[in-house]
Amino acid sequence: MLLREQARLGAPAFAETPIYPIPASVNSSINGFDPHLQVPYAESWTAGWQRALTRTTAFEARYVGTRHLQGLITYNYNETNIVENHFLDEFKLAQQNLQANIAAGRGNTFAYAGAGTGTNPLPIYLAFLTGRTDATNLAAYQGTNATQFTNTTRVNRLAIFNPSPTSAANDLQGDATLRGNAISAGLPANFFLANPNVSSANLTGNGGYTRYDSMQLEVRRRMSKGLLLEENYTLAKQQSSVRPGLRVERYSGLSAGPHHAFKTNWVYELPFGRGRHYFSGVNGVMDRIIGGWEFDGNGRVQSGSILSFGNVRLIGMTDADLQKVYKIQERIDPISGRQLLFILPQDIIDNTIKAFSTSATSATGYGSLGAPSGRYFAPANGPDCIQVTSGDCAPQEHYVTGPKFVRFDLSAVKRFQLVGRSNFEFRAEFLNAFNNVNFNPVASTGTSQTQNQITSGYRDVNGTQDPGGRLVQFVFRVSW
Repeated sequence: MLLREQARLGAPAFAETPIYPIPASVNSSINGFDPHLQVPYAESWTAGWQRALTRTTAFEARYVGTRHLQGLITYNYNETNIVENHFLDEFKLAQQNLQANIAAGRGNTFAYAGAGTGTNPLPIYLAFLTGRTDATNLAAYQGTNATQFTNTTRVNRLAIFNPSPTSAANDLQGDATLRGNAISAGLPANFFLANPNVSSANLTGNGGYTRYDSMQLEVRRRMSKGLLLEENYTLAKQQSSVRPGLRVERYSGLSAGPHHAFKTNWVYELPFGRGRHYFSGVNGVMDRIIGGWEFDGNGRVQSGSILSFGNVRLIGMTDADLQKVYKIQERIDPISGRQLLFILPQDIIDNTIKAFSTSATSATGYGSLGAPSGRYFAPANGPDCIQVTSGDCAPQEHYVTGPKFVRFDLSAVKRFQLVGRSNFEFRAEFLNAFNNVNFNPVASTGTSQTQNQITSGYRDVNGTQDPGGRLVQFVFRVSW
């Protein structure tokens, strides 16, 4: 290639100045950077107090704080508008139309059925679906236009217990024919989007903020009389704040880091053999047997990861109740007979599936599984509230703390001298010595039958050297 097509070597042709207008497509996005963009940076503070406990042991208490400032955030200036153009109001009228039509036996349609029928004219829907402007004319919703108001996707958006007005708006905006109808009916091209020629208009700017605060207590013992020891306890809180969109002023959330963490490591040279406290006078074969032994280890016990179920409603329970039942539970699959692990009780999972299996046309507003009862998660939107911004109808997050993480790695070491300065070392290492399985917790909602099922556990980063369970390995080393 290099010898045969030398003309292809070097930089390709590049326009040094932009060419306007930049071609755009409703399926593409435009992206830019704030001209005053700042480089993100971090500030850290540490303040500590140390005290000697003995000649070999010291105690330290310290505060560690970090602030990550001017984090990069992408702002979408092309968010779908459903408020100022009153589409949300009409969406609610369409919901009423659907229920009135079903009750009157007129079928699964949200079309206007005339005066005195409990239905309302829908000028925005009519403009997009038919290109007409006579919203109070009953004939505009009949004939060939009638099927536009029975479309399954559009009807399902009107579900009482999980309405989706933004998705309904995107359905209309995302269809080229429907956009043309709306323009013909006199609606502006930017009725839903400020820039209707692209799907999103993104600007990267500053606005991200992350903080970390911790108290750390540490005891250190230097090697003395064969024992080296270090123990650390950390109480920490991590939090992030962002401005993800024009309608959201500020969002704050906890990060996944643990609140509590205890770590320890030690080296203990057994006091037997030549030069040690016991049997210090032995030599030869006996010293090779009882001398040169060492017991090493490190351990970690920490609170579980912090997870969130997101922007949903809690029914029949509080966040405190949710935390109490958020624990690993065993179940037997009735079909396969296999043992399965879930992080929530079965009644919460079953009723959550029912709550998210909504129907816009059934008598109950739910699917074939029936209506939920007891305690469960439900969609943020419902008959009493339709949110425009996340958090309007339900908390933005429902945090839980997963099961604690426990792991100890132990090793037994034997050393003895060979000849001169050479020596031989044997190590028996027990990784995850107590065979504690640290399952990866999950937090999810929806209609999946496997939601909140645990299917994995902690493993080494590369997934090969540490499979997650107990691992025993033997190490032989000769030094000279």
